[in-house]
Amino acid sequence: MKINKILLVNPPGSIYVQPDGTRQTKEFYLPLNLAYLATPLANEGKYNIKIYDMVIENYEQEIRVSDDIILYGASFEEYKKVLEEFNPDIVGVSCILSSRSGFVLKLLEITKTFNDNIITVTGGHHAAALPEHLLRGNADYVFLGESDYSFREFVNSINSGGDISKVDGLVYIDKSTGNIVTQPKLNFIKNVDDLPYPAWDIVDLKKYWRGYLAMNAPGLNKKFGVVMSSRGCPHFCEYCAVPQHTGKRNYRAREINKVIDEVRWLVDTYGIEEIHFADDNFFVNKTRTKELLRRLIAEFPSLSYAAPTGVDLPNLDFEIIDLLKKAGFTAIYTGIETGAEENVGKFIDKKMNTKDTIEKINYLKKVGIKTIGFFLLGFPDETREQIQQTVDLAETLPLDKFYLIMVTPLPGSKLYDYCKKNNLLYEDFDITKVRYSNTFIKNKNISRSELEGIRKSVWEKHFG
Repeated sequence: MKINKILLVNPPGSIYVQPDGTRQTKEFYLPLNLAYLATPLANEGKYNIKIYDMVIENYEQEIRVSDDIILYGASFEEYKKVLEEFNPDIVGVSCILSSRSGFVLKLLEITKTFNDNIITVTGGHHAAALPEHLLRGNADYVFLGESDYSFREFVNSINSGGDISKVDGLVYIDKSTGNIVTQPKLNFIKNVDDLPYPAWDIVDLKKYWRGYLAMNAPGLNKKFGVVMSSRGCPHFCEYCAVPQHTGKRNYRAREINKVIDEVRWLVDTYGIEEIHFADDNFFVNKTRTKELLRRLIAEFPSLSYAAPTGVDLPNLDFEIIDLLKKAGFTAIYTGIETGAEENVGKFIDKKMNTKDTIEKINYLKKVGIKTIGFFLLGFPDETREQIQQTVDLAETLPLDKFYLIMVTPLPGSKLYDYCKKNNLLYEDFDITKVRYSNTFIKNKNISRSELEGIRKSVWEKHFG
């Protein structure tokens, strides 16, 4: 078959509801991954490409799908209508979050039921970590890691009758043997400056300018856009699944001139008023960060900014904080992670210490930047005393808000592999229901109920 119509899908959102009725916060994000995926094929001018972000299409809609899960966004029935109207030749469903992998499987099933000849593909962090989970559930192909160019290569290979076994990072089931064939991911994007701009015209940015909460970022009554100034992260933390997707310690920064050019393009083309930097780690190199911030201040004084994916606190200094304030960063989100310094270096691959953290949070408060902190509870064999040290730090820092998050064994992380190998996962651990409000890691030093009780009581004390 020949591929002409390409449908790229972001699955609906999910809210986990606790037994007492408390629920996760709804949020959305611009589908930067799908916009990047679409551009190389769109630039060839011979494909009809549609991006269907189910989260934003019917954002207010909520559908209870189980006792503890609420689906929000477009329904599966609405997705069926899109299939009928667009009639795609290939459907690519993003599978970044394990918590939404069940929805991805449902979308793949609906697609094959509608027309079994449609080629179904998926990619993203969860897909890269557990390709078999999706291949055994109606995915014809899974892409490992960055697929900006390999997806285009795959589509063009299908159309030309080429050999898909040469496509980098492609996983599929050999129909003659029933065995899974894995072509290792070898070619990560070396020069991120060569990547074309994301296909925002296909995404339709106006859909997102409704004042909703986008990854906790402020200022959404403004026209906002997303820029990636780098890819990957130099760290390799035990609990993080990013290295599985972008390559281990595979940090690649774009030239600052290229970043400035893209910001200017967004302003000139779409009238953007606010920029969200969607880097895996925006604050890596202090010298580069300062230079970029100075350029933003000088060339775009009326814009505001956010880094909703998080701030690497050890890479901040007082000068950077002053520049953030001057540039128009009204809030930052930072992973403070732990108050127990024994965890640093063991689970957390960052140069952190409590004294430095206190000084920087105090200075952020002084200059007037809203600061939200994230803390992790429940590392393997973490003691009750270490957990209390983290709680004490969270409660005493002058943060505008903080979140206590259970250490979660995300597929693709070293922690997930460690817990599987050492039988540390509770029997009710379900990769389709991964969440950060409950613990799934057995700990000989503290019971599950006590650990979850600590988190709940602290939350109710401060924000309940």
